[in-house]
Amino acid sequence: MASTAQPDDRAPSETHSQYERLRLATDDRIVLMTLVSTGVGVLAGGYLGGQLSGRQYLAERAHRLPTTVSGWFFYQKWKNYRVLLGAMKGAVRYGGKVGGCVLAYSSIEATVDRLVGEAQVFSSVAAGLATAVGMSLIAGLPRSSARRARIVGLAVGAITGAAQDAARYRTTLQPPAYIIWARDRIKAAASPST
Repeated sequence: MASTAQPDDRAPSETHSQYERLRLATDDRIVLMTLVSTGVGVLAGGYLGGQLSGRQYLAERAHRLPTTVSGWFFYQKWKNYRVLLGAMKGAVRYGGKVGGCVLAYSSIEATVDRLVGEAQVFSSVAAGLATAVGMSLIAGLPRSSARRARIVGLAVGAITGAAQDAARYRTTLQPPAYIIWARDRIKAAASPST
């Protein structure tokens, strides 16, 4: 019986682990991060949209609440329809926003990884900062809110990048290039020059 295994059709640089983060290839990581974050955004948006629609329905009808049993039945029935519709709208809205934001972050991170030559914390920091700036411009945030968004983007990028570098070091026992560079600089500065 002939083997049905497919040859690896990725480029040689893709099969090398220098671009992998959390043991996932670049394309797989981008797709997985985007799908998971979109799912989280859908859940959060559905909950928030439903809550908002329920409160809005009550506020719009507070001045003429039903007085009969059948009136309350139809009131609750239509409220449930409105809550469901609001939950669906919120799920689509938040899922798209969160998924798009994470897609931008992971794509920028992968692009910077390729430019630098390996996956490291600086790619994550640059991706976090670039995503925060881009989302601030798209949302039209005021200057103080945009500053906070940049700080959060920088912090999220640094934390995720450091965690990924630590996980990679733990599995490969090879420190990132910036650690090797810093260690060599410290050794060169400490050694007496002749």
